[in-house]
Amino acid sequence: MSELGALEFLSIIILSILILSMVILLDEMFIDREEELGYLESLYREDKAQLVVIYGRRRVGKTVLVKKFMEDKKGVYFYAMKQPLKLELERLAEAVSRTLGRYVRPDFDNIFAALSEAGKIVVVIDEFTYWIEEDPRVLSILQRIWDEYLSKSSVFLILVASTVTLVEKSFSYGSGLYGRRTGQWKLGPLEPIYIKYFLPNYDLEDLVRVYGCVGSIPYYLSLFDPRKSFEENVNRLFFNKGGVLYEEAENLLRYEVRDPYIYLNIIRAIEEGATTYSKISDKAKVNITNLSKYLHVLEKLDIVVREKPIIGRARPIYVIKDNYIRFWVRYVYPNKDKIEWGTFWFKKEQMNNYLPKVFEDLVGHSLRHLYRIGKIPILGRCGRYWEKEREIDIVCVEDDKLLAIEVKWRDLKASEAEEIIQELRRKLNNREAIYGVAAKTIKGEFDGIKIELKDLFEKEEK
Repeated sequence: MSELGALEFLSIIILSILILSMVILLDEMFIDREEELGYLESLYREDKAQLVVIYGRRRVGKTVLVKKFMEDKKGVYFYAMKQPLKLELERLAEAVSRTLGRYVRPDFDNIFAALSEAGKIVVVIDEFTYWIEEDPRVLSILQRIWDEYLSKSSVFLILVASTVTLVEKSFSYGSGLYGRRTGQWKLGPLEPIYIKYFLPNYDLEDLVRVYGCVGSIPYYLSLFDPRKSFEENVNRLFFNKGGVLYEEAENLLRYEVRDPYIYLNIIRAIEEGATTYSKISDKAKVNITNLSKYLHVLEKLDIVVREKPIIGRARPIYVIKDNYIRFWVRYVYPNKDKIEWGTFWFKKEQMNNYLPKVFEDLVGHSLRHLYRIGKIPILGRCGRYWEKEREIDIVCVEDDKLLAIEVKWRDLKASEAEEIIQELRRKLNNREAIYGVAAKTIKGEFDGIKIELKDLFEKEEK
């Protein structure tokens, strides 16, 4: 075996071990995902073949979800690898042979013909886009396999992928699998309330700090040791050369795009306050004629979002959507030299200027939870509002009802909350609406909706 071949083989083995470790770790604490499981179960009850695509960013819990779904069902789980298709088919044939209890020859036709005759069976091909990267003809092969063998069977085929851009390209008009899928689910992060399930001993403010570091990505949350302090965990994971999350941002981008550092510079420019085309172009030193394609990719990856005001006609802006990426670009990226030398120690006080925006984001992503526990009366379409010098952190519109919430990362008295409510009314020209304030704590009662930090992590009654 050549030196290059040996390195590729070693990288495959290491990747497999990491994936297996992640799955074992997360499987011990399967959290949330009732909606996603319910969706898969509803399709499973239908008396027909299914081709379902589960996709989303890496580390979001796709593998754990499909394995949970398979628990009480006859099925084959197969994790694809970056290696020649001949070797992949041998591995797949072995897995199918074990499940069916008979020998199946290692080629596409024999494998899927055997599965089509197996009755009700779930077949999961995890990271199936590795096959497409190895040989683009796989798309037309899967099309033929579906049309000839699976479409009239009882097979429940699930294709799982992390390469979001390649997934969408694979099922777009004109591609081999266009019109074949019977269902899809883009898996996102957990709701923020579940952060407390991973770190039950953390105080509420540290839970906000954790959210500011990793969002609510299950794998990242599982890396935090609940026996260690926030600072110990963050320095162990982010701020040393061996930390799991030290190079993760770069690796995520390398996995999806060429020239990852162009994308990192764009993300950093947005994090530092450049939110419009011209400002991002100037700060990131990217030609404005090329910027749209980079921003489009970042939007597809759920790293950046083009945000429009929920009411009004102000110009859209670009903001960072992924908290892990935002934290990494803000604190890790500019300190890499010190981290490499082992001379950097992160203190949570360094997040003081960062946390107000994090808390606003946390409240915004907790609205479904706040609605379920009765803290807000409507939901509808929610987002921010801005126009000229006026800004409101959260506005929800439902039919003819309007909810406006201002978010403050501090402790408030009722009189201060009243002043905030009056300012909200002025910003909306005294429009009839439901007004509220979200803060760490609000001492006393006032005329408006009161949301405190503890409400974001309040356990819901079943």
